[in-house]
Parts: sequence; structure tokens; C-alpha cells
Amino acid sequence: MKYFLNSLFLIGVALVFFNCSSTFEKQEIPLPNILFIIVDDLGFADLGCYGSEIDTENIDALAKEGILFTNFYASPNCSPTRSMIMSGMDNHQAGIGAMAMLTGPNQKGKSGYEGYLNNNTIAFSELLQDQGYRTYYSGKWHLGNNKISNPNARGFDKAWWQVGGAPKSHFDLSSGGKLNYFENDKPQEQTSESFFSTSFLTDKLIAYIDLEKKSKQPFLGVLSFSAVHFPIQCPENHIDLYDGKYEKGYEELRKSRLAAQKEKRIISNNIKLSNLPPQIKPWEKLTKEEKLSQSRRMEVYAGMVKHMDDNVGKFFSYLKKNNQYKNTLVILMSDNGGAGFDGYQSKRGQKKYAQANNEIENTGKEGSLNFIGAGWGSATSTPFRLFKRHISEGGLRVPMIVSGGYLKSNLKSKFKNDLINHQIFTVRDIAPTIQEMVGIEYPADKYKGRNILPQTGKSFVKVLLEKPTEGIHDKDEIFGWELFKRKAVQKNGWKILWIEPPFGTGAWELFNLKEDPTERNNLAKIHPEKLKEMIAAWEKYKLENNVIISNGELLFP
Repeated sequence: MKYFLNSLFLIGVALVFFNCSSTFEKQEIPLPNILFIIVDDLGFADLGCYGSEIDTENIDALAKEGILFTNFYASPNCSPTRSMIMSGMDNHQAGIGAMAMLTGPNQKGKSGYEGYLNNNTIAFSELLQDQGYRTYYSGKWHLGNNKISNPNARGFDKAWWQVGGAPKSHFDLSSGGKLNYFENDKPQEQTSESFFSTSFLTDKLIAYIDLEKKSKQPFLGVLSFSAVHFPIQCPENHIDLYDGKYEKGYEELRKSRLAAQKEKRIISNNIKLSNLPPQIKPWEKLTKEEKLSQSRRMEVYAGMVKHMDDNVGKFFSYLKKNNQYKNTLVILMSDNGGAGFDGYQSKRGQKKYAQANNEIENTGKEGSLNFIGAGWGSATSTPFRLFKRHISEGGLRVPMIVSGGYLKSNLKSKFKNDLINHQIFTVRDIAPTIQEMVGIEYPADKYKGRNILPQTGKSFVKVLLEKPTEGIHDKDEIFGWELFKRKAVQKNGWKILWIEPPFGTGAWELFNLKEDPTERNNLAKIHPEKLKEMIAAWEKYKLENNVIISNGELLFP
């Protein structure tokens, strides 16, 4: 909190009446609105400001007046990331130690593996609600739907929320005949033929805020898009925007995005592209029909990203029109790396795919079911190795931007535009940062009668207010990840990871990320002592965070 007060003092704002414990009506300085935007399965290189050819003008403008982060880590999958965002602690403690439907026999019934945001956590939304914030949620939740884990139970006054991880269709509220969406505690059925998830979820959050726009209390709004998660679909007015753009294939797209990233200072000039996974067929060896199908999928995906950006712009326009943007702090991020796997490989998936209309001319339209696949998935993760579900950099590093009118006008007037931070941060740092920004101290031991675990993330308010290119984590701090039996740990720029064949070696691999962030050169045999040190770091992380490796079958490729 001291950084918050110091920075406001430096820009000449009188603080004599400021008191975080007083009511909002009595404060001279209003607390910020918090708008938190989560894009589902957006790859590191999918935004224009991160090197993409896709027109994301609204998010690019957001980055230009804020801070863009290049070394920000999530989990390789959605719900573990979301549990860490909300709680500020490791997913193995927060209740999502495994994906709920893939909990191993030895994990079931164990603390941290409940399959929902458990009672050992406090969601930051609960603390903001206690502080007097109006709290709204719109979109994918995927953190449980019981009485202690749904959005209303975890601090949201109003919530339109998607229960599971993937929609049956972005044109359809239902999911395989089951109701997949709720408004507060009531299941919802589709009432409009013009429904599309991205625009609907945006409009819903705008409606929630608009109902109480005259309130003097600040708001917390979470806009959690279902896009750009599969199936790859977008509305008719966006589906042909990138027609013909991807005829040269995924290898060429990776090269062009790499060049753009270097020009934009997202990565250093000496970085080389990661090696492509062995199962990816070179573009030149595809048949004409395969090339047409592949390029059309990426065209639709680009339109889907563009449509998402247009809706972000619509939200900002609403806030500016109602004079609320200037007091809003915006955080935008993806929940994991881009999706490069083929979700229709399972028997259940193949059945769904066979029932869909996936002719090239119907790709992306209602009734189609398509993934972009490993080739384009690797391009979404440029320059990094692999993609979603993997513990490599392409599955873990995600775009993250902190900006908005509040940051620009109140806190960062002494900083230049186009700020890029290359220090390491994690999703566990989000909750502590929001809490400090609004003057909330995390409770010790208990909260509303229940025992709680401490947060393990760190606030980066200091970075936002005073030192926008510096970090918060000690050089010897250990960062660990585990999911689907895949595991990794990072310490002082060194990383070990374990991934099964054909994606990995089935043994510990060692990388120097400072020199080789794209994980091209396995140094395990060259530096056996460093490998031994890093394995010890893994064991420490595993012990401290209650990591239990599943003894079940690995079901996700």
C-alpha cells in the first residue's frame, strides 16, 4: 500500500482524506474499478502487440498506454490457471491439483484435488466484495458448481457463468444436451437465434455494470471469454476477414511472427524458433485439399481473435462514454498457451466430429467442429516450444497486459509509452496485486470461520507504480508446474521439464532459459550437477505444494 500512497503523492494528489477502511462516499480519492479480461486459449503470439498479423487494435492500444509482460507464466491448462488467479496460491493447494475429470485414483479424496476452488482459499473477489466493491462475473468459470465454489459463493454479486471447460458451440448455450450456463444459481436456456458467446458475454457484463452505474462504489468486473477456445467459429461478418492470408502455411507464419516480435522488442534478436513437434507434417508435403482445409481453419481463427478484440473495444467504449474508463485498471491475459492439440482424437471426440459439417465452406460456421491443429498451434506459441497442455514454454507463457485509464492518468504519468517488462511473473501474483492496489490485507489463518492457506504469489503494485521494467521475485525463487504427469521447475533462469514421448524424451531435460528460451538445446548430459540441483528444487516444490503425480492413464495428448 505504501507504493500506492507514495505514487499519488508524487503526482500531487492530496491524500489527507484517504483512508482504505472508510466508506467510499467519504473518500476524496476513489478506489479504482478493476476490469479483468481472460481470453481462453489465446497464444503468446496471437495479439498484434505480441507480433501477430491479426488486427487487434483495441488490445494493442491498451498495451501502448500500459505495461506489456513477456515473461508471464500460467498453467498449461485452464482451470488450474483460474484457481491460481482467484486464490493467489498454487493450484495443487487451491483444489485443482488435477483437471476434475482426470483426477487419478491416488489423487481422489486428497486435499488440493477436490476438483473445485476449495475452502482453503479466499478468492480475491470475496475480499473486494467485503470492501464494498460491486462484483460481476461474465463467462467461463470452470472452478466448480457446488454451493461453496460457484461465483456467487466466491464473492460475485451477479454472475453469468459457464460451468465446464468448452462450449459445444459458440452459437449454442447448451452442451451436449446439458445446460452449461447459469445466471447466478439458475440454469439458462437459449432465447436468441443470434447468440454468439463473445458478444453475448461482453453485453452481459456491460448490462450488469450499467444497472448500477450511478453507484459511488467501484466495481470488479471479470470478463472471461469462451473464445478463442475450440470449436473454431466466428460470426458471419468476421469469417472472411483473413481470406487468403495463410496460404503460405504455418512454418512461414512462425517466421513472420518471430521477425515482428524482434522488431517490437518482445524477444531478443538472437532468439531462434523452437523445433516443431515431430507429428507436424511439413506444409510443402500437404495435399492441395489439406492446405485448403488447414488455411481455412487459421483464417477463421484469426477472425475469431479479431471479433474478441472488437468486443474488448466495445467494452472500453461503454466505459469511456459513461466516464468510467479513466478510473478503471485493466488486466488482460490468456489462461494458457494456444491450443495445438486435436481434441477429436478420442472415441467420443471422433463421434462428435463425424456428426458435424466440417466441409471447407462450412468451417467456422454453426454446425462445424474444428481445431486449428498442431501446426497452427505452434504458430500461436511463437517462438516457444509446444502449446496448451504441455509444461514447455509454449504451454506456460502467455500474453499479459496491465493498463487502463486509472493506471495511465493517476499512476504512470511520469512513464513513457510502450513499456515492456521482461521479468518473471506468475498468475499467483494477480490476487495479491489487486488486493494491495485497493488497500486490502490478506487474512491470517482464518476467514469467516474457515481455515485458509497463505497466498504464495507476490504483489507487483511496486512495478506498476514505480519500477515498470523491474521484477518482484528473488533470483533463487523456485517456480514449479505439474499437470497430466508432465512436470517442470524453474530457478534463476534454469529449467528442467519432463514430458513423455513423442513430445519429450520421457526423462528430465535441462535448459538455460536466459540463453535458450525456446528450449532447443537439452543440457542434461552437459551439466549433470546443475541437473541434480534442479531435481532437488523440483522435490522441494513438490513437497511444499502437495503435488501428487497421478497413477492413472494419461488421457490428454
